[in-house]
Amino acid sequence: MGMNIESRAKATLIMTTLLAVGLILGYLIAAGTFPKLEKRIEDKFGKRAIGAIRQIYVFKSIIIMVNISLLFGLLAVYIYSFLRTSSSFLLGLSIFIGVLLIQSVLSLPALHAFLSTLPNFGLIGVLQDIFEMIALVILFYLSME
Repeated sequence: MGMNIESRAKATLIMTTLLAVGLILGYLIAAGTFPKLEKRIEDKFGKRAIGAIRQIYVFKSIIIMVNISLLFGLLAVYIYSFLRTSSSFLLGLSIFIGVLLIQSVLSLPALHAFLSTLPNFGLIGVLQDIFEMIALVILFYLSME
């Protein structure tokens, strides 16, 4: 019932690619959008806080973009499986993943910067994103079986 070696290698390669894409895009988005926030951060928290907030901003952006790339991968797997089987369960999973994808996009710090609001810079928010990423990696791996 488990995956054969070829399936495991394929799943690992796809997951590694999605993780790398999310990591690179997250960093690029954070590096491109953080300068737009610096003045507002300095006004609200002071000049000394900018370095620490930049680190949290970049880290959170990377984690969320990894989550988004994993969600796109899961959505592709479920839609592909649904088209082959017409299972209402897979349709429901696709809708569920779509909703999680929207939630992740709306939590991107870059979106907050674009809308001229300050994102949440707390570590608790980052921890939530990390646990979501762990859950998505597990779900992605299990879904590739």
